[in-house]
Amino acid sequence: MGVLLLFHMWREAHIHQMIEEEVEVPHLPTSFDGAMILYVSDTHKRKLKQNDLANVKNKVDWVLIGGDVAEKGISWSLVRHNMKILSNIAPSFTVYGNHDKRAGTAQLARILRESDVKLLQDNVEYLQRGNDRLSLIGIDYRSKQGDVLLQQIGNRLCKIAIVHDPLQALRLEENADLILSGHTHGGQLVLPFFGPVFLRKAYRPVSNGWYSLKRSPEDVHQEGKMLVSRGYGTNHLPLRLGCPAEMHIITLRVPAEKALTEKQP
Repeated sequence: MGVLLLFHMWREAHIHQMIEEEVEVPHLPTSFDGAMILYVSDTHKRKLKQNDLANVKNKVDWVLIGGDVAEKGISWSLVRHNMKILSNIAPSFTVYGNHDKRAGTAQLARILRESDVKLLQDNVEYLQRGNDRLSLIGIDYRSKQGDVLLQQIGNRLCKIAIVHDPLQALRLEENADLILSGHTHGGQLVLPFFGPVFLRKAYRPVSNGWYSLKRSPEDVHQEGKMLVSRGYGTNHLPLRLGCPAEMHIITLRVPAEKALTEKQP
């Protein structure tokens, strides 16, 4: 019985699960309706397989990476392999996670440059589609510059942000239209009725899935959404329970009410 359980936990940690979802993004320009993102977070020591991602290459417009692509003691050749596979799919962007910082950012930054993965370290990249553009903001782990960046952009453009830690994302006072996060691994080991075994209490309300960024029904300015990914790799033990590994293909959609308004003469 114990061997079967271990095999099941190992399999959950190593399956290739691609979650495909559509999300309505406030302030999304019409030209971006239907644009697709491959979102990958927390790969850690797990090796990406080119065959698993072959069908994605001609499907998505950008690859966004939620951090923790490395960890202390990792083989840098593995990180280079993973980053090159992702950057070969589509233009790729990442932020640092907590394990990336511990692994050594000088070496990691060099690998990212050589792999054509753009590091967004408290800066903004503008994505173009047709005659429209939106802002892609990468907020560094534990940085206090997130609100400054979001405020500088203001309401001129749709704002998509990559923030490794969801609690850091929730502390932002300025609004974003879409935040992509990770860090939690969904708890990695999740027991029925009890929940995540090792996940800190503060993270349990945002362990994984989609969350509204609206802080209250009266707050009309904070209406964005946040995705917290369970991640693709594992932390410490290469095992998962009740919390399978995942990647995401996210199709961006103009909110229905906005699309209806724009169609009216």
